[in-house]
Amino acid sequence: EQVRETVLQNRMDGLVIVGGDDSNTNAAFIAEYFETTGVKCNVVGIPKTIDGDLAVGNLLPIPFGFDTATKTYAEVIGNIERDANSAKKYWHFIKLMGRSASHIALECALQTQPNICLISEEVESKKMTLRQITDYLCSVIAKRAENGENFGVILIPEGLVEFVPEMKRLIAELNDLMAVKAAEFNKLAGFDAQAD
Repeated sequence: EQVRETVLQNRMDGLVIVGGDDSNTNAAFIAEYFETTGVKCNVVGIPKTIDGDLAVGNLLPIPFGFDTATKTYAEVIGNIERDANSAKKYWHFIKLMGRSASHIALECALQTQPNICLISEEVESKKMTLRQITDYLCSVIAKRAENGENFGVILIPEGLVEFVPEMKRLIAELNDLMAVKAAEFNKLAGFDAQAD
């Protein structure tokens, strides 16, 4: 209703919404609302998401943002890989954007061939625990160390923790607790009090 009022007050005949799946879903809802309420304003949704999780059929298989991000990341990752291989020391853990999709991590892995690339969706489908993930990382690192290769690159999508089933449950429990005890929690002064 607020969008409708703004459009009418400003005598707008077009509204362009640029964004990812949430923004474009909202664009569709606004367009439907305008249609049912008689507002003469065209609504255009432009897919733009760095996560690469929104495609428009054959018209736009990859929204802008994703290609630029993965090419830029891949260049940086490649430089780090060359440095690690040259120095023959250090493990580099590289966190990549991708809170709810691992498309960036996967594309960068395809372009750069890191030693390890964790894929959040794979972690979730295999129901991997934090222990299993760390054991896997440690086993690869230890195996490379046996070969005298004490260096490497590991790609991790930023939203990985939300795909680990035990962490997903913990986050849900904390959210539920915070919803019930939010006022009480906000009265606590400082981090130390809130941590207890």
